[in-house]
Amino acid sequence: MIVMPRVIYCGPEDSLFKRLLRYADDFVLEARKTSLQSTPQKFAHSRKASVLILKLKNEIDIKTQEWLSKNDASIPVIVLCQNGTAETAIQALQYGIYDYFSTSQNLEAIAQKIRDAIVWKNTRAVKRPITSDYHLLLGKNPDIVMLNQQAQRLASDSTPVLLLGEAGTGKEHLAQGIHRISSRKSEPFVRYDCRLLKQLTQYGNLSLPELLRVRLKSAFSKSEAPILFLTHMEQLASHQQQEIMERFSESRVRLIASYQENRPGLFQESTDSNHSTLKIPPLRQHKEDIPLLAEYFVRQNSQQKGIRPKGFTDEVLMLLQEYVWPGNIQELSNLIERMFLLEPSHLITSSTWRICQGQGTKMNLDPTNQFAALLEGVLKSEELEWKEGKVYNAFIERMEKLLIELVLPKVDNNQAVAAKILGISRNTLRQRRKYA
Repeated sequence: MIVMPRVIYCGPEDSLFKRLLRYADDFVLEARKTSLQSTPQKFAHSRKASVLILKLKNEIDIKTQEWLSKNDASIPVIVLCQNGTAETAIQALQYGIYDYFSTSQNLEAIAQKIRDAIVWKNTRAVKRPITSDYHLLLGKNPDIVMLNQQAQRLASDSTPVLLLGEAGTGKEHLAQGIHRISSRKSEPFVRYDCRLLKQLTQYGNLSLPELLRVRLKSAFSKSEAPILFLTHMEQLASHQQQEIMERFSESRVRLIASYQENRPGLFQESTDSNHSTLKIPPLRQHKEDIPLLAEYFVRQNSQQKGIRPKGFTDEVLMLLQEYVWPGNIQELSNLIERMFLLEPSHLITSSTWRICQGQGTKMNLDPTNQFAALLEGVLKSEELEWKEGKVYNAFIERMEKLLIELVLPKVDNNQAVAAKILGISRNTLRQRRKYA
């Protein structure tokens, strides 16, 4: 049984309500008297509603302003105003409503906006992360939680910290987070790339530690205890790395270094080690955090551009979690930014994902996904076909069945519609489904 989304029209059953009913073929539209004593969220919950429509005759009065001010934007509120002005629209939007319409506007457009609001409400990914929660690494994975706890403990220390991890895992973000929550947060955070420093030492007489000391002294003469962040430490020779660690472990400068590879023999933890090591796992090892990270990057883009946050369809979230992410969190951030710019509506869909794929995002699916498992099943179970060189045909047959089974649920198991989408006849669909 399909449950139709419920939309509450806050106002009397007037002519506008009756005309709008004509377009409510895929949602239930009910007129109810507004309970301005409660919050919009409680009112919607009591009526089991996904969207609230607030009908106004004129300007927004004080009582309505107080009611809208309690809205936390988790329930889409659409305001319809009969005699409103541009100032009324701006005032309403400032309260975080979903959208504003004049009652003279096209009813079909209003109905479509209601549908958009329903989808937005039902596909909101996760609880919104607050920027302050992202001082360290954002995530609920046990390894990430433990890593943040270790970073918090190290923030109050002064020993050098080495951050190990693949490119794009968030090493610099973690370093800045340690700086922000440490007692040195008022001191400068100085970043140098070891690749550049290595080139500078080739044309001068100073060693790397001395070059860094001179640069820090000339650039930050008033600061006695800045935090020095060195990226790409792996580009330096072993003796240079050791010299830097020894020099700055004895100075007032707090050293944090990032290292893209954990090479054997370099900075291995021991009882007499004069530094601490934090290893950041790649994104593919904590994929359960992808929805949280994606929502954060969407809200970050929304705040920067001053527009309403967007949501994701379930299909997009599935695609995000199937992708391998060789570029880790940085690649996810870049992809979300492209998707955000390409999607004109308030909902990021799979079509946006496909467009971004064409702009350079390769579909590197996780080896554990169903397609790889399907091929593995062919190789293991069809040993005779494998020996006779029939693996290709066996795999294609099973792929056809999988493709058909993916399409059918999306069209309510209507075989005629599915066949049209797939570009095959209905009889062919039945035969291939049965044969495979």
